[in-house]
Amino acid sequence: MADAYTRIADAIVPSVYAQYSFEEHVQSLEIYQAGILFSDPSIASKLSMGGRSVDMPGWKDLGNDPSEPVNDDPADSIEMKKIGSRREVAARNVRAQAWGVPDLTSILAGDDPQKLIVRRQTEYWQRANKLTLLGILKGVVADNIANDGGDLVRTTGASIVDTDIIEAAYLMGDRADKFKTIWMHSKQMKALKLADLIDYVPSSEQGGPLIPYYMGLRAVVDDDIPVAAGVYTAFMFKDKAILWNELPVNTEGGPLEFDRKPRQGHGGGVTEMVGRRHFVPHVPGTRFLDASSAGEFATDAELALAANWDRTASSVKNMTFIALRTTEV
Repeated sequence: MADAYTRIADAIVPSVYAQYSFEEHVQSLEIYQAGILFSDPSIASKLSMGGRSVDMPGWKDLGNDPSEPVNDDPADSIEMKKIGSRREVAARNVRAQAWGVPDLTSILAGDDPQKLIVRRQTEYWQRANKLTLLGILKGVVADNIANDGGDLVRTTGASIVDTDIIEAAYLMGDRADKFKTIWMHSKQMKALKLADLIDYVPSSEQGGPLIPYYMGLRAVVDDDIPVAAGVYTAFMFKDKAILWNELPVNTEGGPLEFDRKPRQGHGGGVTEMVGRRHFVPHVPGTRFLDASSAGEFATDAELALAANWDRTASSVKNMTFIALRTTEV
């Protein structure tokens, strides 16, 4: 296995510059500010019993039976109706990542990469969690296509145009006006900009950036969304579409642990850092089956498998997102 430590060759030994700088990661984190994610404090109490998944039982809505007129016949009793239940299951995730820094790297680079690694933990986990969320969305869509007739997906076979958003939204019929955000690839955004279909609205912060909107939906542009064989999958979300609970890391080392290896580097010493996160993501109206996971917790690739998901929502109208697939060049 290749050496995974940050070594002298990976750093800059400054001979001219007084300050050590690093290049910011280019991936977009705007998805976290778009109102798509929400948390449920009650989830934490459900995790105390352990397990790789979290049962989330709930009630279905009352049926659409018409009301009935009453009469004065004591022998005529109205028929009783019942309320149904549904069992949703969320996937528990405990994830980790590790970084190693030989002491000699810090000495020759003129700056401490350990401090940078600590400072960048939040941004790193945002990017990692985004990839996990995309894996879940891929899996739910794959299950929908395989087992529910693909009623969550609109495929155009052409470049995105203004009517696509309308056609996609009306997959949910009279709930079509509930969507708030569209998460799309830059090539899809480019096509819409060229057609002059994007509006820009100032953010609520004084002097803040202009926020792009497409037909009333906040547009989040991100080149990490799924692309396969020229087909780009955008996602349209209702408000608070995805439950995401961050939970305490109840291991001895906690969320960030350091370990010294003084003999490594031929006595120069190496510091190893391990970051950990414990979280429960969930798409309302679905059940995580855990049918195809090799380890204790599913990987992003395993979360993207149709075999690991089942829709529990009785109607597409009760789902919180739809997928719009277009072909871009």
